[in-house]
Amino acid sequence: MSVTENFLEDIKKVVNAEEVESVVIGEMGWGDYRKELVPLYNDQLKGKLLSWEEAEKWLNYEYDSGYGAPSCNAIYVWTKTRVLFVVQYEGSTWIEEVPRNPTNIMPRMPGG
Repeated sequence: MSVTENFLEDIKKVVNAEEVESVVIGEMGWGDYRKELVPLYNDQLKGKLLSWEEAEKWLNYEYDSGYGAPSCNAIYVWTKTRVLFVVQYEGSTWIEEVPRNPTNIMPRMPGG
């Protein structure tokens, strides 16, 4: 099932009102498979610690979050209290989060 979303907006939904401290952008979920779907993919600063302001322009694109091959970059997004990252289950793709620091919390198993 194809579901078109905006990658930057999906990240912002999970971040909510919390300030983003840093971002690292990685390759696509399967190396560079489907990179042609990401504008300026070859120009992205991958593997580099970026500010939110630097990273936003590279993350503002449409992607298919439905089933099939992932069509977005792998990312790490740090806020004061959380670390966000992309997960996938059978191609269905979404943003997940874990606490940044040790805390009392019930762990879950994202992805299935």
